[in-house]
Amino acid sequence: MKNSITVIINADIFTMKGRQRAKALACDAGGGAILDVGGNSQILGKYKALKPEIIDLNGKVVLPGFTDCHTHFCNYCLLASRPDLDGIRSIKECLSVIARYVTGKAPGQWVIGGGWNKNIWSDDRLPSAQDLDTVSINNPVMLWSKDWHTVWLNSSALVALDIHSQTPDIPGGAIERDARGKPSGLLREEAANHYYRLAPKASIEEYSRAVIQGQKMFAKMGLTGFHNMEGVEEFDILQSLARRNKLFLRGTLYHNIKALDGLVSAGIKSGFGDRNLKIGGVKLFADGSLGSQTALMLEPYRNSPSLGMNTMPPGELLALVSRASQNGLACAIHAIGDAANRLVLDTFQKAKDLNKDLRHRIEHCQLVHPDDIARFKEMDIIASVQPIHCPSDLDLIERYWGARGAYAYPFGDLSRSRARMVFGSDCPIETPDPFRAIQAAVTRQRIPPDRPPFHPEQRVSLWNAIKAYTVDAAYASGDEGWKGTLEPGKAADFICLSEDIFKIKPEEVHKIKVERTFIGGRGI
Repeated sequence: MKNSITVIINADIFTMKGRQRAKALACDAGGGAILDVGGNSQILGKYKALKPEIIDLNGKVVLPGFTDCHTHFCNYCLLASRPDLDGIRSIKECLSVIARYVTGKAPGQWVIGGGWNKNIWSDDRLPSAQDLDTVSINNPVMLWSKDWHTVWLNSSALVALDIHSQTPDIPGGAIERDARGKPSGLLREEAANHYYRLAPKASIEEYSRAVIQGQKMFAKMGLTGFHNMEGVEEFDILQSLARRNKLFLRGTLYHNIKALDGLVSAGIKSGFGDRNLKIGGVKLFADGSLGSQTALMLEPYRNSPSLGMNTMPPGELLALVSRASQNGLACAIHAIGDAANRLVLDTFQKAKDLNKDLRHRIEHCQLVHPDDIARFKEMDIIASVQPIHCPSDLDLIERYWGARGAYAYPFGDLSRSRARMVFGSDCPIETPDPFRAIQAAVTRQRIPPDRPPFHPEQRVSLWNAIKAYTVDAAYASGDEGWKGTLEPGKAADFICLSEDIFKIKPEEVHKIKVERTFIGGRGI
């Protein structure tokens, strides 16, 4: 039987416990924990008699494993096996991809994919059902936009979902219509979510295979955990894998608020579960997105009278946050615009005495008025941000927000205020590669750089960017007692990097590869 003790030597270990560093580390895959951290001779001398596996890293940097704090993990895994339109620059090219995918499909078989982004298309118009009809008449097609706020359907899908001229809009969403009132093929916000739930789902077998493969993709990028913003179906898939010992990443799930009654009646609170799968709380929405101009604003969009879309009345938002808090469930609330962020902060302020131990959070925080920055720290509200979005949104920020862009993606302001900030990707909207996100946070530039840093005062230090993926990520899910740093007794979740992230140029951080990933002391 293989010895479960592993000793790492000749490494440059950044423990993330303060600024402490070490050269060697001993861990036990049997218990999944770090046994000791220290010097080479100290660790070798102490554990040599146990005949450990010894791994010489030749000076490579070791960090705690990263946690992506905002994912749609199961959907990311599933979509990775389906049509991917990310980066495609025209409607015509999108149709070519779908045409290839439809080939060989049985009539009536659904085609579901996503990633299309009208903001980078050469076409100066929105897509329509008629566009998709040119490549697929017999197969319903449903394609999510890159920002995950709009769905593009063909006519077959409209018929299958019973969407027609007389179909009423869904509260908090919209069925786009042409001049004659006929559905155009685009569904926005809650309408998109509603009809997506009505489309045929992947089989349990397909979903499970995709998630198993997706875990490997995450681990290869240095991600040992994820916070998931999905629903009951996805939780069932993750639970099934956990029961079969096939879930090796550390998952924390935030259920859609629609599951609140069930969670409360079952007495389930934040923290329920184990180290591989637990309940983080519930997810709510306060507004839409920047790209669709549905983010809720204090002042109208540039060159528009619109203030965006409030997806939930303030009174209802407060009632739900209050009920969740009273029943021990933390709230993660989507807020993009400055008005939405203020609304959510006001809501948390009003509910602050209901359960002071909960770790509430705001997801995205893309535009925060300067008057509201300090409130995150004052109320201990976690700012859950996605730096990878910033370079993608530069043109949109200037187009729709103008001078207010100075307060967009305010990582620097949040960091200086000492607010607790955690990083994620919102995958599948963006790649979950943490090194691309770290580069975005410390440079505020695209890859490769094509302009000066976007409001460089909003950059963060490399150290704080790594902290957002490790120490603060563990705090956000209430797990700082057993992970997030590399010290005795903590989980043996760590990664070895191909390059020294502290010496490489900031604009080259995205080139770093993860050479080894350990979860619970086991190499993945």
